[in-house]
Amino acid sequence: MEDTLIPLFAIFFIFGAPVVAFVVTRVLKHRERLEMIRHGMIPPGASGGRAYREWAQQQQAWSAPPQQPASWSNGEDDGSPERALHKGIRTAFIGFALLIGLSFIGGTPGSPDFHGGPWLLGGLIPMFVGVAQIIIAVLSGAQFPGVRPQVTYTPPPQPPPGAPQPPPGPSAPWQQQPGRPPFEELSKPVPPPDRR
Repeated sequence: MEDTLIPLFAIFFIFGAPVVAFVVTRVLKHRERLEMIRHGMIPPGASGGRAYREWAQQQQAWSAPPQQPASWSNGEDDGSPERALHKGIRTAFIGFALLIGLSFIGGTPGSPDFHGGPWLLGGLIPMFVGVAQIIIAVLSGAQFPGVRPQVTYTPPPQPPPGAPQPPPGPSAPWQQQPGRPPFEELSKPVPPPDRR
């Protein structure tokens, strides 16, 4: 009988105690919230966490002057491709580090007594999840930090020899951009007749 009590207590304290602690904290938070409502106080997070944060960001964007876009390493929103790229790189390198660490369990890599095993999945899975996140982020438009996209402009075609040169004069801003076809500017519409 004493031999079975020790494993039962161990199972309870390892698995049951965290669940009991979670339930107790949730019940206490619920009671605290109800008491705040009874006393006329607005509990924190009353309007929902994500919805409130989005609303607050919109209000801040309307009232604040325009800012430079957020850099790669600070405060992007969770849905941005740069943030997903950052998470993917971090996950891939953590998986790679685990793979290296777990590869020594089966012997020294490269030696004849080395044999892999299922424990290597502990490093392979997070590494390839990170690689997948990197690929998805890059396909979504993320840029690696410090790398600027290369934009190449094609010069406009040269007129054939002997063709008349265009008259010099002030050019519109759209005509200064190489490779962009010019377009005609619309004339001002005729005002309606004055009826009295």
